Amino acid sequence: MKASTSVVTSLLLRLDSRSTLPLHEQIFDGVRARILSGALAPGLRIPSSRQLAAELDVARSTVLQALDALTAEGYLVARAGSCTRVAPELPIVPDARSRSAALRGPLLAASVRPPSPAARPLNPLLAASQRAPSSGAGVHGLLPTPVGATVRSTKPHVSRGPRLAAAARRLKSAPVGAPRLGAAPRAFRPGVPALDLFPTALWGRTVSRVHARASTGLLEGGDPAGHAPLREAIATHVSVSRGVRCVPEQVFVTAGTQQAFDEVLRLVLDPGDAVWVEDPGYPGSRRAVLAAGGRPVPVPVDSEGLDVGMGIARAPRARVALVAPSHQYPLGTTLSLARRMALLQWAERSRAVIIEDDYDSEFRHRGRPLTALQGLDESGCVVYVGTFSKSMFPGLRLGFLIAPPPLVDAFAAARVAASAPASSLEQAALAAFLAEGHFARHLRRMRAAYRERGEALLDALLAECAGALTPRPCDTGMQVCASLAAPLSDLRVRDEAARLGVEVAALSDYFLGRCRESGLVFGFGGVRPDDLRAGASTLARALEAARRR
Repeated sequence: MKASTSVVTSLLLRLDSRSTLPLHEQIFDGVRARILSGALAPGLRIPSSRQLAAELDVARSTVLQALDALTAEGYLVARAGSCTRVAPELPIVPDARSRSAALRGPLLAASVRPPSPAARPLNPLLAASQRAPSSGAGVHGLLPTPVGATVRSTKPHVSRGPRLAAAARRLKSAPVGAPRLGAAPRAFRPGVPALDLFPTALWGRTVSRVHARASTGLLEGGDPAGHAPLREAIATHVSVSRGVRCVPEQVFVTAGTQQAFDEVLRLVLDPGDAVWVEDPGYPGSRRAVLAAGGRPVPVPVDSEGLDVGMGIARAPRARVALVAPSHQYPLGTTLSLARRMALLQWAERSRAVIIEDDYDSEFRHRGRPLTALQGLDESGCVVYVGTFSKSMFPGLRLGFLIAPPPLVDAFAAARVAASAPASSLEQAALAAFLAEGHFARHLRRMRAAYRERGEALLDALLAECAGALTPRPCDTGMQVCASLAAPLSDLRVRDEAARLGVEVAALSDYFLGRCRESGLVFGFGGVRPDDLRAGASTLARALEAARRR
């Protein structure tokens, strides 16, 4: 834009003496808004500090403080012994969008009023593009044409924003499931552990003790792979409880399951590589694949778990298979031994990686937990992923992955270029919690609690919703899946339940390919038995309402 040599006699600013924002900041914001909106054209001479102080009824030092800040940020140009002007090189084109942005601020000309709240669109980012041009003073009837400015177009300018990568565009379209209705605990939100039974006081004492005795090395941040004592404690725990074969050097601490998925996928995938994902399956898995630039291939899950033969038929050269063999989410099935061996053989032949998501299989209600798939791996193709967010509390944001021997060096090299995955102090506290036996005792208590709550939920569903729901067997974890009788829609039931204050997930939301079954997914881990029974009674009303629609 050509610089103006004109002079403006007044900036038409309005100050609010009741605002908590200092007066010099109000002047700064007001002048900057008018410059960015094009109301003050590049090169335009502005009034002197004395004139502005008199006009605004403030001290001259207040005006000078605002003008100095505008000059420092490049909006104004001031020369000793000369006038102050709007910077001549600012690439500003007046348009409806920028002018409407200026109108929304509190420091505009007194003659200009923003539209009433009722007239504004719900999305303020669309406000300018939804205003119709009008005749009268200025461009689009919003502000008088600025002195010295040339109006280039009366067509509103709408920016589409920066161009996203193809992976990001696919990620935006991925389903995220039903919105949460409120704070936990709430029947029947999946994935929430028994927070009411967590030993908060014991954990607090452990954290305080570790913080009080923290070394300078711990305060500095520690090893990028994770706090060494925690890696040792994790290796010991999973070896005893899950049959995982590893040494501490294979353990890498993460900020949770999603970060572990992301780290593995970015190391082994090239853009467009195929990845087997369970169908139905955990939505976070497919989002991690999309974020890493991979191509999720839905592989059906049946009573024996992932259908390996179907996976080979659909994508024989897939680079990764992402599975939950011990307790599949959301169906709750277990990968049969025959399919475990077939999956391992395919991965060895294809030089593929298997990511074993072992998120809650420690909570087997009766008997010992099943042996992890990693314990059968002889070729070094399984990356075992675990988390403490389900076994302790989600706010901890600590998990781990166990790399097979052929990939340890690659993970270690990747960690050198990254920051520590989580607070070293939190890691040290967790290491002490494991080493002192508190975690093992907590797991035993949770297994008993989840058995009681799971049985309470199944009994309540059979009593309140018989004929409409058929629950699947549940012997592990914190959720149960139930099939809906035709012709009920799980999405309609979910919405009716939400209207009545009950949060239940629709099984169809977990399918990536064609939805093959209508059902509901119930979480019971974070809900007491009495609340589960009350929730089942409310759900029965939701089922009846959905049946009538």
